Amino acid sequence: MKLSVFGATGPSGQLLVDKALAAGHEVTAFARTPTKLHARSDRLHVVSGELTDAASIDKAITGADAVISLLGPSGKSKGTPIADGMRLIVAAMERHGVRRLIATATPSAKDPSDGAAWSFALAVRAIQALAGSAYQEIVATADVVRGSSLDWTLVRLPMLSNESAPRGVKAGYVGDPGIRLFWISRDALADFLLAQLLGRDWVQKSPVISNC
Repeated sequence: MKLSVFGATGPSGQLLVDKALAAGHEVTAFARTPTKLHARSDRLHVVSGELTDAASIDKAITGADAVISLLGPSGKSKGTPIADGMRLIVAAMERHGVRRLIATATPSAKDPSDGAAWSFALAVRAIQALAGSAYQEIVATADVVRGSSLDWTLVRLPMLSNESAPRGVKAGYVGDPGIRLFWISRDALADFLLAQLLGRDWVQKSPVISNC
């Protein structure tokens, strides 16, 4: 498939790009700083730009079969630059007829199917207290994705780890048995995101994922 990846230069994005190329996909990586990309392949194309640059976003999405976004707030930005960028991504996808969007968020972006979990409640309160702007950004970005007409999946993540996770991934909602809100490996995350390219179980849904 032809994939457009946003957030490709972060640790999880780099791993995703590597795995996508290894699986035979053609990847267009949107990057503010292309020199941060480690991967090298004749199936890797790089579009340089800011999330405010509608023309560059449009270029990155033209011809794609699907878009994967690992964009997330740094806690240093003012306003909602990620949510604003996601609006441009969604608009470009709708304009070019690209239906499949797989994006990441955190459990702070609540879902009606979520149940109760004390660890989740404490984590959300901590984020609100210590990084209020990041919390607002996460929620606003999730609202943009969910409000689109696309075949979206919003993958909500706990803490990320560089450790391997041979047991795989558990997907569900807050409060479901087996869902651990503490961590998931970047390796398992990348595999799960790529699996959604063909999977339909989580279309227009917002699963929380964790390592088993």
